[in-house]
Amino acid sequence: MTLCLALAALLCFYALLFPKPGASLANSQPLSTDTGPDGYLTAWRWLSNQNIPLASLRDRYPGLSSPEVAPAAFGNLLVMTLPQKLPFKAAEWDSLDQWVQQGNTLVILAALDDTPRWALDGNADPQQALRRISRMNFIAVESPSLREWLEPRKIEAVPQGQHPLLNGVKSLYAISDLPASLWGAHNVEESLSLRIARRADAGQGVLWLKAAGRGQIIVCAFASLLSNRALDQADNALLLSNIIAWTRAQSGRVIFDDAHQGLARFYDPERFFGDPRLHRTLLWILLLWLVFVLGPQRLRAAPERWRRVDETALIEASGRFYTRAVDPLDAQRALFVNFFNWLRHRIGLPENGEPVWEWLDAQAAITDEQRLGLQDLYAHTCAGDRVRLTRLHNFLSALQGQLT
Repeated sequence: MTLCLALAALLCFYALLFPKPGASLANSQPLSTDTGPDGYLTAWRWLSNQNIPLASLRDRYPGLSSPEVAPAAFGNLLVMTLPQKLPFKAAEWDSLDQWVQQGNTLVILAALDDTPRWALDGNADPQQALRRISRMNFIAVESPSLREWLEPRKIEAVPQGQHPLLNGVKSLYAISDLPASLWGAHNVEESLSLRIARRADAGQGVLWLKAAGRGQIIVCAFASLLSNRALDQADNALLLSNIIAWTRAQSGRVIFDDAHQGLARFYDPERFFGDPRLHRTLLWILLLWLVFVLGPQRLRAAPERWRRVDETALIEASGRFYTRAVDPLDAQRALFVNFFNWLRHRIGLPENGEPVWEWLDAQAAITDEQRLGLQDLYAHTCAGDRVRLTRLHNFLSALQGQLT
């Protein structure tokens, strides 16, 4: 029975704390290393074959200035997908803004008019991040229909007007696995955005271009536009080629934001749990724990011995507390205030802590030496000079006994 319970406890520990193989990878992710339908590995390999310098950002946005990611300060292109698994930190906003404004390009692929399955794994609402980055506000103008709940569907977009980004582009395709609303965009600051593509079925915009300092931001309402399964659809690959040709400098790089989709250098759960040192440590802990549980030694409670109640313990503890918490000079003043208030109460005067020297001079119960000593101690206390509290307490207690 003990062995069965121990194994059951281990099973619960494993089920609660350890990631299961494949549990976090049930859906294809928008990563440059993902071979699934929603990954970007096809775009990565295609651009690599075309000798386009590439980089995988696996740090937060201040890492965009690292020479390992982008040796050139301008002319680079960052592909960001929303929503993200790892949320933004406040310190990242300024770094990203400065990086774009110094002459780089940010391409935002937001899951607005399409909803891939991976979008349910991260922050389901990309609105806050999208509004902060693009300075555009998106409002749903139409809810999904019943047909969208039953099967994935393709969404077509067509160019609107003439622009170098759309040279040769006749149509663009996105694929939505789950229902998605129809969104409309509005600027939230004075700078304007140029709508360069719209949906073929509804006429709402899906692709915008916006200036940001010496750089620019390209916002797309399709998160699946450059995915492995959609890159070869319609003219999606041609649009990517036009974006790179129009925005990238000769020494610039195309950078994929993998860090905020879970492939981060600062924390890699797969690498941590795959470390053999962790496995050996857990194995030793398991073996020692089983030996302890199944061993012959039983845990017994230590017998409690009867102790006589010490009535002075509380008084002693309270005294130690007050000697540490109360300033000695404040204690001196309090002793005199209490002494004089005791006298004033006896003779019917207001209890304000003031001395009653004239009344004390008329008392034959105390000697002149005691009266002078009391005045001297009081003068030192008023001047802020410290005296021995034990001596003062005993002296005042003796006077109270003589005057009673």
